[in-house]
Amino acid sequence: MKKNRISALLFAGLALFASCDKLLEFEPQNNVSDEGIIVDQISAQKALNGAYSATADGVASSYVSWNIAADNMVPFTAQSTIIAFLPIVGSADRTSGFGYNGNYRAINRVNNVIANVNELPDNKFTADGKNVILAQAYTLRALSYINLTVTFGAVPIVTKPSNATNQNGILQSPREQVFAQALNDLNQAETLFGSNATLADRGRISVWAVYALKARLYLYTNQWDLAEQYATKVIENTAFQLTATPEGYFLTQKSSESIFEFPFSTSDKIPLYTYYLPSANGGLQDYVVTPALADSLNDPSIGGNRSQLIFNRPAPNTLPYFVREFTKTDGSSSLQVFRLAEQYLIRAEARLKKSTADIAGATADINVIRNRASVAPLASSLSADDLKLALEKERRYELAFEGHRYFDIIRTGRAPLVFGQWEARYENPIYWVFPFPISVLTNDPDLTQNAGY
Repeated sequence: MKKNRISALLFAGLALFASCDKLLEFEPQNNVSDEGIIVDQISAQKALNGAYSATADGVASSYVSWNIAADNMVPFTAQSTIIAFLPIVGSADRTSGFGYNGNYRAINRVNNVIANVNELPDNKFTADGKNVILAQAYTLRALSYINLTVTFGAVPIVTKPSNATNQNGILQSPREQVFAQALNDLNQAETLFGSNATLADRGRISVWAVYALKARLYLYTNQWDLAEQYATKVIENTAFQLTATPEGYFLTQKSSESIFEFPFSTSDKIPLYTYYLPSANGGLQDYVVTPALADSLNDPSIGGNRSQLIFNRPAPNTLPYFVREFTKTDGSSSLQVFRLAEQYLIRAEARLKKSTADIAGATADINVIRNRASVAPLASSLSADDLKLALEKERRYELAFEGHRYFDIIRTGRAPLVFGQWEARYENPIYWVFPFPISVLTNDPDLTQNAGY
């Protein structure tokens, strides 16, 4: 994957971040046209590969944006600014969209696959070939829409392929409708997979990835029973097992813990690695771990062996800490999208928030994750409220750099307490979504900027 080094987040103190102008909008792995001709299964698969590539681009951009917006990572040049205010409208536009452009590029490629494959006769495909391609495409589109709406709130819903460079004429839909569109796509995917429950390749969408994303979506929409139900489907599949230690899932591609990931190689490198690596390791040293998170991960009683997620610079310059999860120096790390640990944590939260809290079940799920981390189990006597706070922390440590922290704090309404201590504007809910960058607004005059920016 080629890397376009583009401008970073525009923070309130722009001068402070002048040297940190690289927040990502990645070039897709394979430069496949959005309107590639699809005439049979082979050409459909090639077009789907292009959709996977663009989706990886959007996911990677989103991860970096969410990690910087939350309190897990900071720019190397501004380590004291734990939570920085997001870009200000009216200032020079220095972003390429916080994943906005990448996600819509992916959506357009998916729309091309869906529209063209649906028009082809079944005899152009092997048995189940057409359904499996469509199921993967619908799931990729659902993932992109979920990532867009948790970032920006109301966004345009585009379901037909287009040659346009914007969404002219398509107005924004509120988050509830975007989630409904994503759920409709996932329902289609689940139906299309049917009895095909094969887990042939953890680098491709399977019905298990559909279940995992449904569990996440139901959690986001407060449908606790369904979140528990779909997380349980994944957990009960013995093909998925937690690795012995955290480094097992990020050093080994397609490990037993992986439900779906984007695998990279030495010839097609993950775009995150140079941005996260220190200069001593051949990186650009752009983004580093916040001191508080590093301290927690390095504390045996809190992070346990999750200290494996980070590393410090060679002596004598031992601080700050850098991300290890995506940073094999040859670029062959995977970009994790769904893994088993998240499903346990989803189920724990769903069990806590049901009309009748399942405290024992939630505690057991959290302790599965703590056990793998070599951290002492939580006491069975904790209240539901205490467990919710414990779970929030557990998600921060376990899923540290996979982009969950920002929306975890936003969706639970705890931004004023957690983020507000660093940036007072988070006390106002209008700032709980990202702004649309000026370049995006200029390109699509039908788009309305989020309030407050």
